[in-house]
Amino acid sequence: MIVLMKEDNNKRPVKTRGRKRDESRTDSILQATIGLLLEVGFDKFRVQDVAERAGSGTGAIYRRWPKKEALIAEAIRNMPVTKVNSTDDPIVDLRALINSQCISAFKKPDLVPGLIAAMRGDTGIEEAVKAGYSLEHYRSAIARIIGDEHPQLDLLTDLTPAMTLYRASFTPEKIEPEEMTDKIVSLILSFAKQP
Repeated sequence: MIVLMKEDNNKRPVKTRGRKRDESRTDSILQATIGLLLEVGFDKFRVQDVAERAGSGTGAIYRRWPKKEALIAEAIRNMPVTKVNSTDDPIVDLRALINSQCISAFKKPDLVPGLIAAMRGDTGIEEAVKAGYSLEHYRSAIARIIGDEHPQLDLLTDLTPAMTLYRASFTPEKIEPEEMTDKIVSLILSFAKQP
């Protein structure tokens, strides 16, 4: 292969032989990766499955991302932001948000533990998760009920998804998502009555 280099050897070659990279394929690979991560999690994630879903070869994937973890980190950075309904009833909105997370967590209890293991094993994945992880949607939904200045707002914001993930991971057979939603909403409402 003939490669012509710019004067600065740290930059990409000006011209290389071969096909030009198809950016639409890059997007389809990322979308396939996001879909698979949300369906099967890190532990069962395979690059071959991404290639099949994206209609691509594994070579095209590895030319863009030299290892599976780099692909996963970029997919995490490109995951959609959680959308929260905002109606006139903040309790209904909070309930819908929590119930959605409960159903998801109870349906796929292994997703988060696998992600935590991946974060410990790869700094790129850890950085991508930490950069994109936000509980602002929980915080704003809870604040609509107990107020922005409530001293326990931050604690309730952290506890809301944590309780669901704990139950889904360790005792999924003991409680249904609807029941878990009711318990969390009741807990938050009890703080609304406190100063």
